Amino acid sequence: MRTWSTFQQNIFNFVESGEGNAIIKAVAGSGKTTTIVEALSRVKGNSIFLAFNKSIAEELKSRGVNARTFHSLTYSPVMRAIGARSVDSNKLRGIIADTFSGADARTYGTFCARLVGLARQAGIGCLIDDTDANWFALVDHHDLEVDGEGATIEQGVALARGLLRDSNEARSADFDDLLYFAVKNGVSLPKFDFVFVDEAQDTNAIQRAILRKIMHSGTRVVAVGDPAQAIYGFRGADSDSMNLIRDEFDAIELPLTVSYRCPQSVVRFAQQWVEHIEAAPTAQEGAVTALDAWNATTFEPTDLVVCRTTKPLIALAYRMLASGVGVKVMGREIGEGLKSTIEKQKAKGIPALIEKLTASTARDAEKARAKGRDDRAAALNDRTDAILCLIEALDENERSIPALLRLIDRIFNDQRGVTTLATIHKAKGFESERVYWLNSSQCPSRWARKDWQKAQEINLCYVAATRAKAELVLIEDK
Repeated sequence: MRTWSTFQQNIFNFVESGEGNAIIKAVAGSGKTTTIVEALSRVKGNSIFLAFNKSIAEELKSRGVNARTFHSLTYSPVMRAIGARSVDSNKLRGIIADTFSGADARTYGTFCARLVGLARQAGIGCLIDDTDANWFALVDHHDLEVDGEGATIEQGVALARGLLRDSNEARSADFDDLLYFAVKNGVSLPKFDFVFVDEAQDTNAIQRAILRKIMHSGTRVVAVGDPAQAIYGFRGADSDSMNLIRDEFDAIELPLTVSYRCPQSVVRFAQQWVEHIEAAPTAQEGAVTALDAWNATTFEPTDLVVCRTTKPLIALAYRMLASGVGVKVMGREIGEGLKSTIEKQKAKGIPALIEKLTASTARDAEKARAKGRDDRAAALNDRTDAILCLIEALDENERSIPALLRLIDRIFNDQRGVTTLATIHKAKGFESERVYWLNSSQCPSRWARKDWQKAQEINLCYVAATRAKAELVLIEDK
């Protein structure tokens, strides 16, 4: 028979015989999924587990749990309500192409699509009023900028408001619409007696509104998460979402402070950021070391290498490929973003690409720094440096843009049995016996400006360290 910790037993007692709602503050590796699956087996009535992503939902379904993502929960009801058959992931891009002038599409298209996505997550037009103040508050919170000669934030916001209006009138939906339309259009959703929410630290206003829609007068909510792992504020998640859930749903707090993943040495190392994380009584000592001498052949197929930025990972990936070491970089969308940046230059060959890319990056980075956006300038340079690194890696006999795009596809692959490289953002939710933290000295980023950004940079350090199940190795780029 399994032995449960006092913290876990308190959670089981709460769901079995307690009243009201709760937030469970679960440190990294605390066995939250195992705990919640057990708690679900003890509740009465119909229940649902709202998972952070599809892979987690599918894993839990295989364990007999009624697990859904927010999007899968709303998919069928919303699609029926608007009379659509499938999600149109290019919806906003299509509206921009049809309604913006060519100049506005080039100057404001990306800005408007990003801002409208954030507006829907914040619930503009259904949870909060569609006012100038609320739109500009989003722009300010996320430090959004418009690139282009003569471009203004005011015009960008005006175009974004029109884009949202046109999107709301269209008989189609993208993924953000699935949640937004469910709330804005009053779409009926099933109700449950017990609702468990995973990764609650990464929720936003529209998701909290979905929670209210699937509750009846007696529904109880248990939200599980770790405030110290809140790292997705740039995507629209509320940086203080667990406190917002606690206050909005009048929830008590229950702790899960014992990490069953990390060895004692890693826990001690992580306590510099999260004091209350504890090692399990049976945890091995493990190791946290700094490795001065290393190269592309240092890594084993089971290792995970994490880094705050992309360029060092790209450089390492190529060195490993050149040395015959199997490697992949996690995050196919990162690779697609690099390819998109290359294609936007419309260069006819590698020399022209280098010239256009370096010139545009220098220009945009200078504008960003002039506006006090050193963080954006650093991100622009990181992206360009990653591409230039890949260009340097091309064979002298095949220095072409098609060859460069193929190299990106080769690095950002899904193969197994090879060393995995990942940005810390992408590594969240993963673990490995041995984790190498590349350029830990550069985290937290010094470019964070706002308080919520600074807090999430600290959280990234904690996330990086706590991926390790046995050994954490700190290495610096040479």
